[in-house]
Order: sequence, then C-alpha cells, then structure tokens
Amino acid sequence: MNVYIQTDIEGVAGMTFFENRRHGEKKIENHDHFMRMRMLLTNEVNAAATAAFDNGAETVLINDNHGSGYNIIFEELDPRCEIIHGRNSSGPRWLPELENGFDAMVLVGMHPMADTPLGLLQHTRWIINNGEVFMSEASMAAALAGDLDIPAVFVSGDDMLVAEMKEKIPAMETATVKKSIGPYMARSLMPERACEMIYEGVTKGLKRINEIKPYKIPGPVSINLIESKKGNHDQTDGYKRAAEKDVEGATLSEAFLALLKPMDWTCFGIERPDGFEYP
Repeated sequence: MNVYIQTDIEGVAGMTFFENRRHGEKKIENHDHFMRMRMLLTNEVNAAATAAFDNGAETVLINDNHGSGYNIIFEELDPRCEIIHGRNSSGPRWLPELENGFDAMVLVGMHPMADTPLGLLQHTRWIINNGEVFMSEASMAAALAGDLDIPAVFVSGDDMLVAEMKEKIPAMETATVKKSIGPYMARSLMPERACEMIYEGVTKGLKRINEIKPYKIPGPVSINLIESKKGNHDQTDGYKRAAEKDVEGATLSEAFLALLKPMDWTCFGIERPDGFEYP
C-alpha cells in the first residue's frame, strides 16, 4: 500500500495566524511564531506518516504544500518517508507524483474555504459548475485524487473544515483538532492530543480503505476560483473571480490545471531556473 499525505498548515492545532511574509525574520516574534508552527505541523504530519507505516504502507510520500513549500522539518520525520518540498506550483501540477501508484490520500492541517463566516484562516474557494459545488483546498485535493480512483481516507483541521469534508465524503475518518471561534481565534487541543487523534484517525481510515469511495466530480466540469479583492487574505471588500470566464474541461483535473496555468503565481512545468529566491 502506498499513501500520499497532502499537507497544509492553517489547520494545525495551535495555529491561528498566517506567518507575516512582509516582515519575515526582521521581526523576531514573527520568526519565532513561524518556527513554532513548523514544528507543530511536522509533528502532526509525522503522526499520520507513522500511522500509515504501522498499518501496512510501503511508501509514504508527503507533499509540503503550504506557502513556500519548505515548511516541514523533515529531519524530524519517520526516516522511511519521502517528501516533496520546494517552490510550490513549479512542478508539473498541484499534486505532483500522485498519479504514480498511490492507494490512499491523507489530508493534514486543512482549513475552511473562503467566505466561511467565522472560519479560521479561511482562504481559497473553488466554484464548480457555476456554483453547483463549492470546494476548499482539502476537498479539491480529494476530488483530484478521485479522478485517479484514489480515496481520501482521512482529514484533520478545524471543525468547519471537517464539517465540509464529512458532508462531501461521509465515510472518511476525521480529526477535529480545534474549534473555530473567528478568522484568527480558535479553541485548540494540545499538540500531543492532536497527534494522538491523527494517528488514530489515519489508522482507522486505512483499515477501512475499501469502505471509503473516491470522491468524484463527474465531467465535463467548469471551474473558477474566488480571490479577495484586497489580497493578502483580506476579505473585507469581498471577492473577485480569478478568471474572467469559467474554465471548462472534460475532467476536473483537466479544468483545474487549465485554470491555474495562466495565474501569475504559478509556473507549472518550469525546466530552468528563472531567478526565484526562497522564500
């Protein structure tokens, strides 16, 4: 069995603020905050990875998918893991390597979609078939896996994200590691308990893998993405559509890639260095 662990950071127990990329290490409190959050994320991912190996996984591939794509302290991970890390959206697609023989997807550290009242660290909202379905990054990852007949068996995050995922995939296992009180406030479990719940949830999900069907959005599909008008996750002035017209495709995967390719923050398929500097 091969397991793909898709990660984000906003849904980790203990996190209630985005890192401040405008100030970076110039403000020591921002640097210290980010380093703490990286460790919390690493521990949750490690709990999921260890559970996968303990339940028969031969390969566990982790996708470090937040921001810079260089968040997880992989020296602290189970040494049997492999990890995708580095500049996000510079590989061939959003979920690189997923097509290479995986049996299950696990989602760790997920957050609510944009325009979720009181949703903690909410951002990104995919519009499918002109509003027939709205999707977070977590449900989008699950649906892209579904195009490959891969079930998403587990998700962790706050209560609002978990509610969305259970509505879309009722059979999946979940770990609610914090309760959203507002966009920047939560009632959180302690990290050790969150890791225990993630380990237990991944264990249950992999044991029930044959009962959890892949999440599929039938084609043909039209897709768009809403973005905050102010940028920087500031939604107080409402939203705009990322593409002037909805993008269509025979499958969700085809439409998703076609929508993202023209975005100024993506460079899928880059083959030579283009001057990018971390972070």
